[in-house]
Amino acid sequence: MSNHSSWISCYSLPTGELVRFRHVSPDDAERIAEAIRTASPETMLHRFFSPIRTVPLPALRNLLRIDQLTDLCLLGELERAGDARIICGARYVRKAAGSEMAEIAVTVHDDFQRRGLGSHLLRQLASLAESSGITQFEGIILPSNVGMLRLIETLSPHRQRFDLGEIVRVIMPVEDLSSETKNS
Repeated sequence: MSNHSSWISCYSLPTGELVRFRHVSPDDAERIAEAIRTASPETMLHRFFSPIRTVPLPALRNLLRIDQLTDLCLLGELERAGDARIICGARYVRKAAGSEMAEIAVTVHDDFQRRGLGSHLLRQLASLAESSGITQFEGIILPSNVGMLRLIETLSPHRQRFDLGEIVRVIMPVEDLSSETKNS
């Protein structure tokens, strides 16, 4: 389990269990690989646009080396019986250095979907992005990812949606998402 000084926020699940959020590190590669391996093909398709089952650890470690000027990646951990499990994560990547727009991705493991974690992650990303000068998020989403599209509709009243056939492009003002931080 990570050092408590590194926690950014916490979220209480309906069960009363506490999910703690922190920045990702390359040391998380094995536990993220396990989360990928145990997630459904549908969840992986919605995140990676491919139903991947594994990512080689060296490649995953490289993905987890974050350039803090352009990227931010959070993960959520749940501890049960002394074992910490990664159950969700979110990332933004600026479109270009200094850009006010960043592309986002959010993933919640199947076992924990529809419990408010996606909302919490989006709000947490927005809060951190806003302090870095990012004013808009862009999401590239598969039309089959109905849950994420509904979540964005709920959280971002000023969003713009572009149906582009095989993908949906959504642009959201960060202030829509950061104006209310719940359960932090």
